[in-house]
Amino acid sequence: MIELKLNLRPLIKKLEIAARYNTTGEITGEYRALFKGKGLDFEGYRTYNPTDDASFIDWKASLRSNDLLVKIMQEERFLKVYLLFDVGNSMLFSSIDKLKCEYAAELIASLAFVILHAGDSVGLVMFTDTIVRNIPVNVGQKQYYMILNALSNPLLYGGKVHFSNILRSLMNQIKREMSVIIISDFIGLDPEFEGLLKLFASKCEISGIMIRDPVDNIFPAERKQVLVQDPFSDRAFVVDPMVVKAEYDKRAQEQLSYLRGLFMKINSGFLNLNTSQEFVTPVTKFFQERRRRWR
Repeated sequence: MIELKLNLRPLIKKLEIAARYNTTGEITGEYRALFKGKGLDFEGYRTYNPTDDASFIDWKASLRSNDLLVKIMQEERFLKVYLLFDVGNSMLFSSIDKLKCEYAAELIASLAFVILHAGDSVGLVMFTDTIVRNIPVNVGQKQYYMILNALSNPLLYGGKVHFSNILRSLMNQIKREMSVIIISDFIGLDPEFEGLLKLFASKCEISGIMIRDPVDNIFPAERKQVLVQDPFSDRAFVVDPMVVKAEYDKRAQEQLSYLRGLFMKINSGFLNLNTSQEFVTPVTKFFQERRRRWR
């Protein structure tokens, strides 16, 4: 039986101490910089002067007031971010000390903290082939602890995954002004996934963060037969690693290339994380790269 060690307390304490001293690290800075200036909100009017951009003149308001008026625009800062978390069977795997879902839960807790600390709102959807927990986007400390409680609940983990079912279920819930980040190992994709992801990306901003265990990418070169289990059918197989390794490694790289190319094709961000490495540095670089692309 798999034992989930979903103890987020050390991470929470570390984040709270960082916030208390206003040193929440590079991720917060890059997150703020990434989304800075992505949109403008209307604030009001003022009288036009010759140095103003004439495109900001509101002719209807000017006619009503008998004076040339320009729109005052302010930077749109308040964002709504939805974190979609795959908690299916394949995420309950590890060849090292930490399961993929444990690593992902720590990442999500950190992202939620950064988003809320930046003054934005965040929501969480935990899913398998159905939505097992849905916390709508909101702000504040209560929202953060609701997310932490969900991430720490072992009863919400495990099950067969169907990505297309989830994307269809959320199609009406996700609004155009939202940003969606999918956190998954992206193992077991169904045939409709690509088309629905493209449709999703046409509606809102979307990014994918792939969580992989070292064995997901490279099959161990063992010189003895091993027993492996299919997380989707529960079937078990005895395999000879030296026979399957080359094909397995090739398929793993092909899937990575496919996913990276798919997200690039729909002009969306994609980050590949390995559970054997810390996530702060690659996530910070991911935000930096996305910011450069939007300049």
